[in-house]
Amino acid sequence: MHKLFPITVLSALLSASAVQAATTENLCEGLHTGKERVEIPAVAKPPYLRYYKDPAFGTKIMRITQAREGQVFKPSYSTMQAFNADESLLLLYRGGDGSSHVLLDGKTYKPFRELDFAPSDLEEVFWSHTDPDKFFYVSKDSEDYGHFKSYSVSQDKYTKIRDFYDICGPEGLPTGGGDVQMQSLDDDLFAFRCKLDKGDDSYKMFTYQQSTDEVVQTDLNERAGWETWTAPIPAPSGKNLWFQGKVIERDLKTIDIVQDMARHHEHANIGTTHDGRDAVFQSVFNPSPNGCDGDSWQGVGHLVVHDMEDGGCRPIISQKNGYPYTTSGTHVSARAIHKPGWIAMSSVGYGSFDFFTNKRKATVFMSEIYIANTDPANPVVCRVAHHRSFGKSAERSSFHPYFGEPHATISPSGTRIVFGSDWYDSGSVDAYVIELPAYKR
Repeated sequence: MHKLFPITVLSALLSASAVQAATTENLCEGLHTGKERVEIPAVAKPPYLRYYKDPAFGTKIMRITQAREGQVFKPSYSTMQAFNADESLLLLYRGGDGSSHVLLDGKTYKPFRELDFAPSDLEEVFWSHTDPDKFFYVSKDSEDYGHFKSYSVSQDKYTKIRDFYDICGPEGLPTGGGDVQMQSLDDDLFAFRCKLDKGDDSYKMFTYQQSTDEVVQTDLNERAGWETWTAPIPAPSGKNLWFQGKVIERDLKTIDIVQDMARHHEHANIGTTHDGRDAVFQSVFNPSPNGCDGDSWQGVGHLVVHDMEDGGCRPIISQKNGYPYTTSGTHVSARAIHKPGWIAMSSVGYGSFDFFTNKRKATVFMSEIYIANTDPANPVVCRVAHHRSFGKSAERSSFHPYFGEPHATISPSGTRIVFGSDWYDSGSVDAYVIELPAYKR
């Protein structure tokens, strides 16, 4: 175990001047911004804790775990932050031989601590946006089932914040459902849903506000017009919530905006635009019902911004802008809270793995990790790495091949990206970190 280094508390929200400085910095400086097809050169699995250069795009990458055959190390999901608030720690999911979470030193990437807790789902570990020493989770351990808790890294201590027995009953486990996202930026507003023990269509959805210990709850069922598989998602500002394609007020009943989405369950991440507005950043395969504000491709694209404040729809990476139709296995990460508007993405490209061996130039975004600035005044997209993962098409894995999907996750500063890869269906999944030129140790 490594000695814990000092931790300082950060401000959750950037000042206006800091936002301006963050958004004007070009994270793509010196990186590949072309739209041409490129070859995916064959690369042997890189050695542990040694840098290698991506041969197509020139970025600096390091393998930061040592997975054995049948083992998995990866970020939990692209919508959930892997780094803590000051990036001094990195949280990874470990699977394949049991399930747990591990902490790495956020600077050296060396092992720091294995964690002994059981969150409601492997993805549902919520780093504090304001305190680098803390994360939140709902426990599914039998001794504290359904309790909302926090964990202090410096004290190695788990603390109960509240239980939701009065809402969910003895058997109901609060979760973020099938589309888990993070809490408000001030760490005050969380949202969950739970299944009650009264029948197949008996669910509750509710919010919890830490500062007041207030719970707002309502029934979650098809009679009320909702699917039951997911929970409301707090806006970064905490002013309202996003739920199944709609912006709703904190009473969980009043609908303010119906967003122009064909399907609300495409891969997406709730985040903040370059000018501080709440938004949904979505990967889109189907045309928007109302045409996405006159877009010639009707809102189809690798990356589309749906504004939560005015309902606007704006494609960023789309055929209109010279990119191909949306690549399969595309995920979105809007977790760069100190670089609002910068988004990291990863695409798999199922059915196209011949490009790994045929020496032909692959379709743009095939097996790629890339980032975009969504500020319309400073648009830029850069392609940063090939992840070389088979994902759900892997055949050598003893674990579920889904865990091979990269789920690239951008750091709070926007200067690093962590991803998982089975590296040509190798039989294991390791975590890798891309250090962009803007990253300073």
